[in-house]
Formats: sequence, C-alpha cells, structure tokens
Amino acid sequence: MKNVDPEGGIKTRNIPMKDFLAYCGSRYKTLGLFTAGLLAGAALHAQQASFSTTATPASACTPAVISFHNNSSSGALSYNWDFGNGRQSQVADPQVTYTVAGTYHVVLTSYYGSGPVTFSKDLVINALPTPDFSVSDAVSCKPYTPTFTDLTPAATIRVWDFGDGTGTVSTTNATVNHNYQKAGTYDVTLSVTNGNGCTNTIVKKQFIQVALPVLTGPAGVAGCAPLDAVLSASMSNIKNDPIVSYAWQFGDGQSQTVATPAVLHTYNGTGRFDVTLTVTTQSGCTASAAYNDLVWAGKAPATANFGVTPNPVCAGDAVRLVATSSGADTYNWNFGDGTAQSGAATDITHNFQNNGSITVNMSAGSNGCFTAATPVTVQVNGPVASFDFIRDCTNKHQFIFTNTSKEIPGNTYEWAYGDNATGNAQNETHTYASTGKYFVRLTLTSGGCSSTAIDTLYDFTPDFSTGVNTVCRGTSATYSVLNVPGPLVSNYSWRFDDGTQQDGPALTDVTKVLNQTGVKSDWLVISYNDPRYCNDTVRKANHISVIAPTADFTLANAGCVSQQVNFSNTSVPASNIPIITWAWNLGNGVSSTQQAPAGITYSASGTYPVKLVITDARNCMDSTLRNITINPTPYLFTSRSAPKLCEGTSVTLTANSDAPVQWLTNYNLSCTNCTSTTAAPAMDTLYHVQATNTFGCSVEDSLRLQVVPTVQLTISNDTALCEGTAAQLKSTGAKSYSWSPTTNLTDPGIGNPVATPNTTTTYTVTGSNDPACPTDSKSVTITVNPLPAVSTPQREIVTVGSVVPLNATGTPDVISWQWSPADYIDCTTCPSTMAAVRKPITYSITGTNSYGCTATAVTEVVLVCDENVVFIPNTFTPNGDGMNDIFYIRGKGIATVKYFRIFNRNGALMFERNNFNVDDITAGWDGTVKGHPAGSDVYVYVADMVCDNSQPFQLKGNVTLLR
Repeated sequence: MKNVDPEGGIKTRNIPMKDFLAYCGSRYKTLGLFTAGLLAGAALHAQQASFSTTATPASACTPAVISFHNNSSSGALSYNWDFGNGRQSQVADPQVTYTVAGTYHVVLTSYYGSGPVTFSKDLVINALPTPDFSVSDAVSCKPYTPTFTDLTPAATIRVWDFGDGTGTVSTTNATVNHNYQKAGTYDVTLSVTNGNGCTNTIVKKQFIQVALPVLTGPAGVAGCAPLDAVLSASMSNIKNDPIVSYAWQFGDGQSQTVATPAVLHTYNGTGRFDVTLTVTTQSGCTASAAYNDLVWAGKAPATANFGVTPNPVCAGDAVRLVATSSGADTYNWNFGDGTAQSGAATDITHNFQNNGSITVNMSAGSNGCFTAATPVTVQVNGPVASFDFIRDCTNKHQFIFTNTSKEIPGNTYEWAYGDNATGNAQNETHTYASTGKYFVRLTLTSGGCSSTAIDTLYDFTPDFSTGVNTVCRGTSATYSVLNVPGPLVSNYSWRFDDGTQQDGPALTDVTKVLNQTGVKSDWLVISYNDPRYCNDTVRKANHISVIAPTADFTLANAGCVSQQVNFSNTSVPASNIPIITWAWNLGNGVSSTQQAPAGITYSASGTYPVKLVITDARNCMDSTLRNITINPTPYLFTSRSAPKLCEGTSVTLTANSDAPVQWLTNYNLSCTNCTSTTAAPAMDTLYHVQATNTFGCSVEDSLRLQVVPTVQLTISNDTALCEGTAAQLKSTGAKSYSWSPTTNLTDPGIGNPVATPNTTTTYTVTGSNDPACPTDSKSVTITVNPLPAVSTPQREIVTVGSVVPLNATGTPDVISWQWSPADYIDCTTCPSTMAAVRKPITYSITGTNSYGCTATAVTEVVLVCDENVVFIPNTFTPNGDGMNDIFYIRGKGIATVKYFRIFNRNGALMFERNNFNVDDITAGWDGTVKGHPAGSDVYVYVADMVCDNSQPFQLKGNVTLLR
C-alpha cells in the first residue's frame, strides 16, 4: 500500500493481506487533499486455490482412486472439497474412489483471512469395457481349429488365453483362430482394452470341448450255424456332430458299412468271432472299438446224458450229477427247484432244499449250439427247515420266531439262539440279554432225515453322539450313529432342533453347522430294509449347548469428517466366558484390536462399512457389519479488524461459515451467535467460536486479541547524592520507558537506569505499553552535594615498639573524622592522634561534611626491626629476696621469642624455653637445674626472636649468676 506522505513525497508500506483490514489507514499531520493508492502485489495473487490429481489406475477407469493434490497458496486457514459425487471433505489432500463412470465437477474452496478462494475443474472417470466373445463351434473332436470373435464394443486391444497352456495371444483384430491338439474341456479368457486405456476381462468356463464319440459295444450272440446275428452298438455323440456311418468288421472275413447303429449278419461257419466297429461323425471324427469272442456259432453234440446219486436223498444233503456227451464244451443244468447252473464241468453236486419228486434237466452244447439230455427225477425225502422272525416293536430286545419249514409227520424241533439259549417248540419267543450279532439255527428231524436252517439276527440299541456337549455358534458338530448294523439300514433321517432335516441311506456321520445359540434337542429316525425290524427313533433332549458372544457396537458420538469418532463396544459375552479379542475393520483402511477404538477419523463424508469380529476364551466368535454415516463438517474461518487494541476500545470479530455459529467465549461481546460481533475485552483474551451444521457436526476456531493495558506509571522519590556518586532511578507500570535527559544515565530505555549527574538534575520518564496507545510521564529530581577534602602523610617509618603520631588535615566543611582500622590508635575520631603499632599497617582517615559527603586519605606505617628494643640483664641473684631473682628477656616491638637457651661454660644446656613473649617473667630462668640450685658462675645464653614486622633476629651473650 502507498499513500502521499503528509510531510511530502510518497510513503509506502507492505502489508500482509491477512492484516490488511487492521492496517489500511494512515495518520495525517496536516490539513489538505491527499491521494492514496493500493498496489495489490504478489501477496494478493499468492492467495489462489488450485489442485491437481493422480489417478490409480492412470487411465482413471472405474473403480478409480483419485488422489487430490492441493496446490493452493500457503496461509489457508481451512479447505472444503466438493467431489461432484455427493461427498465432501475438509482435509488438505484427500483421496476418493469413483465407482461409476462419468464427468464430475470438483470444486476446491480455500479459506484465507481475506475470504474464500475457489477453484474447480471437471474430472472424467472412464468406464470399463464389457467384454464378450463367440466361437464358430464350441464342441468338436481333435485336432480342432475354431474361430473366436470378440463382441466387445470399442475394443482396441485383445489378449486371448485359450486355456490349453499355449500362452496368450495379443491382437488388434476382432477375430482369431486357435488349434486345439488334445482332447479336453478348456476355459477361454479374453482381456480387452478400449480407447481410454481401460481393461476388463471375461472368463468362460469349460467353453471349448474337444472329444471323441464313446462307444458301448453290442451284446454277445450265440447259436447254431448258420447263425443270423443282429449286432447293435450304442454311443454318446459329440454335441452337434452326429454319427453318419458305422463300419463293421464281423471277424469271419466279411465287413459292412451302414448308416444306423444295428446290422444283421449271417455266420455260416462255426467258431468264436471277434467283431470291430468304427464310427465316423459328420465332421469327420472317428472312433473304433473291438469286441473279442462276441459271436459264437456252433454245431450241436451228437449225444447228451447224465446220472444222479444217491437217489432218493434227504432234503439238504448233497447229490452228485455226472454228464456224458461228445464234443460238448458247455453244460446247462436246470435242477427243477428253481435253481440252475452253466459251465464246462461234467461232474457237479447240488443240495435240494425242497422235498418231493424233483425233475432235473441238462443240455450239452458246443459254441452255443445245444443237445438236450433225457430228464432225471430225484426223490427228496425228510423235512426242509426254514423259519422267520420279527423284532418286537414294544420290546426291541425280544424276537418272535415263526417256523416256516416244510414238515412231515413226526418232526422234532431244536432252536439255538446263538446266546447259549435253546428251545424245542414249533414257534418260539426269545429275549436277548445283551446286544450283538447272533446266528439262529432251527433243526427239524423226522424219518431218519434232518434239516437245519440258519439266519442272522441283530439285537441292538440305536444311539447317536456328537462327542461334545458345548460348541461355538457358527461351528459344526459331527453327529455319529452308534450301535446300528449298517447293512440293515435303508435310511437315516436326522431331524434337528432348528427344523432342518437330512436324509440318506449312508448318513452314519453328518456334519451340522449350528447357527443358533441355546440347548439343543435332536432326533434320529432309522428305517430298515429288512421288514422284520421295526423302525427306530432316537431322541436326544438337551444334549448339546450352542454358545456364542454377541458382537455389537454403537457410535459414542456423531460421525463427522476429520473429527474423532469413538466407538462404544456393546458386545455381550456368552455366560461366564469373557471376550478376549476384538478385530475391527473401520471401513477407512484402518484396523484395530482395541476393545473400543477411540479417536478414529474419516477424511471424507459418506457411508463406511464397519465390521467387528469378537472371540471369547473358548475361541467362539461372532461378527457384525454395520454401515456408519460420516457427515460433512462445516467450514469455519475467522478474522478480526485488528490483532490488538488499547484498553477501553473495541474490535470487530468475524466468523465465516456455512453453518450457524456460536461464540463460546462470552466476554464483553456484543453478540454471541452472530457471524460479526464487537469485542471490548479488558485483558488478553482467546475467543473461541463454534460452527454446527444440521448433522450435528461442529468445528471450532479461535482468535486471540491482545489488549494493551493503560499505562500505570510510578517513579521513585526525589533524592540527593554526593558529587561523583550514583542514584538508582526506578519507574514501573509500563512496557517501555524513555528517560530525558539521557546524559549520565546507564540506559535511558529501561525502567531502572543508574544516574550519575555532575550537578542537580531533573529526569523525566515517559512510559508506553504500545506505540499505538496513550503514554504517561513523570519526573524525579537528583540533588548533587559537594565533597570535602582530606589529606595525611602517605608514609610513617618507625622502629618496632615505637608510638607513631597520626595527623590529618581537611577543608573547613569537615565536621567529623574517622580513622580505620581502630587498631592501636588512641583516638579514632580525632584528626591528630597517636598509635602504638605492633605490626605494619595502613590507616585511612575519612572526613564527613554536613551533607554526609566524605573524603578519605591513607597513611602507611612501616616498622623497622632493631635489636636495641630488647634488654637482657648481664647479672642476676636468685637468692629469694624478691629482687633480681629471675633472668628473663625484656623489651618491646617483639612479636615472639622462638627459643631462649642457657649453657654452662662446658656447653651443657642448663635452661630452655620456647615460643613466649618478652617481658614474661614466668618464662625466665630461676637459677636452678633439675630442681637444684646452679652454682655461681658465668653462663652463655642464646635467644632467637621475631620483631613485630615479622623480621627474625638472634641475640647471644653472657650472664653472671651470683649467690
């Protein structure tokens, strides 16, 4: 932005667009007419919405996954996408799946502080082709070359897989030929690509059948030559390819081709003949089959006879039959009792089971041409045993036996039931104590002949079992038949608790999926192929429990785009069996094993299938699938007329949204549900606003207003100071400070600078909390008082132990004196005094005037060590008169005597003292040695001492002891 400088020239300011409303103003200092202009530069143009897309697959064919790339300029507060398919999203870079082909108008709205910016473009989703094809003939014999035709509209590329392992063929032609070399059934696959690059595939299962006719040979023919044989074959034809010729080779050197399956041929010679048949189909396919010894043509034997021994015979006993014939290869027997036998054997046996006169016939043959022998009558005597039984339907372990024998007078009966029990009545009833398979025998005896009949009986208690008493719902249980002899059964009828039924003769084990919880009762009805056995019904009451947890969930809160959705798991466990695992498919590509997933977000509105699978401690499972609706979230962006305000003023807050808004921070607002409201806070405040649409989806935003408080300026009191000293100034109640004048201040821009004025000065401080808000000013006066003048000699040199005179002079305004330190000084407040110093020392003298201002001078006292300050006597008289009895060191200026030693003239040590002070009589020698008086004599002494100035020295001499 630029405007004319009121003081001349052009003034230009660069203002961010987001702050334009807050700064679009200028302060003019003079009256007049000014021209202002706005140059919207790159900052304005940068606020542009734009996007690009990436399709998977790249051809954008259904179902197409489109990734949207938001290329809008930076600084956007929020986004809203309309994908043209009824779905919206507020994420920056969403991903959407389009399942229906068409053109979709996609709109992106980017929201900036200056307002929304929109960009849109059309998105084309291409349709998959719908492939189809035909073939010239789907069924034929090998080798076979059909023509395939692609029927797909607008196909450009075709890839064929003919299913015979020869690989794929890619072509742009609509038709293609393929040669099948092997018999079989083949799947054919066609993948087509259209002009948009979209590809789709069709598979036709068992589409091509390459096969040969299957022949079923004619029945054998036998008879006497010449033999007219009718031969007929049956076959399964290839579909749409009928057989047009039948070529017969008769095995006697003759052949014939006919158009029908049957042919008549006369065999004039005798023998056994092999026959071959070849068929040809309309398309030229052929199939052949050979039938060995199919036709027998023979000549009847000249004679045929047989004999029977013994004759007569008891019923049931074996008789011998012997045949005689010339040239026979086959003997056909008819025993007259309803049984017959054929074969090459000439010597056979037979048991007659009926009594009476029975006629036996025999014929002898050669290659199917027979001569009949004279019949023989056999007399069969005695009873023929037989019996029947039925199972008692009221007591199924009891059986009723009925004698059905062919009897003669005088019969006796003997029953054996197979369980060691017997009976001798004509008819019997018997109950078995245990189940099992029993062989029952009835023997009749009369007239020297006996006959026995044997039958098999089953005594059983039918039952069934699942092997388990508790199963999970949705799993299977195997129902198994128990204790039932399978050969007797004609049907098992399973009748289940849920009303379903399974029937069949072989259903000894059935698998049943149990989909309903509860305690189950089931039935088994058994039907028998032997009418002697009553049908059984087995009922198992409450024999198996079907348990399962029940999966269920709800949404703990509304489902809204980009907002967290919490799931509430309302699954119910089976009794006393805890649920231990949860498997969630949340429909948005996210899975979870939490009991109740929380904080799940969905990037776009729409319907999402959510599946929950639960498993309990018994590994029982249940699942539920529920579609949840994710509703669009409203867009919301906020702005303010100024980012901060002075205390006592107001600003305008704006909330732009497509839904009703509510200002959640109700602090000094003119309206709490208006999109534009006036705020006049008295302190820094974060204003929260919420937009909620009709779906209950809401979004929040916030604006922080900085309130510049009114300056509450304080300043320190007026003060006085001595010349050359400093005063601490202190001002509070503002953010920034400016002191005037700035001379002799450590920092004029802080609240507590240090002032060192040379003369009395009044300082003024101006306090400010913001350049745009009012300031405040206060003043403080610093009075500067003069300093006194003080002098004293710089150095005094004296001998240790001496008294030093200290003399100070000053200006007339000095009203008090003070020496420091006070050590050894006679008067510390006198300008002139005396000091008996014991060590080197420096004294300072401070003079103070009436303003309390001070001046200081110093004097250094230097000590000189001199042995003359020490007095050691040369004679002492330790006679106890109290006078001169002790020989000790006297003096001043000595800090310490390190040692004092006395020797006799022979050098023997008489006395020694260490580390004592001079003038200490107790440290002297009393003239004794080890408690005994020393004799009068001259003794030698040595004293090692240190002066007050720490300088050591040594004195040696003689002392005379007089008694």
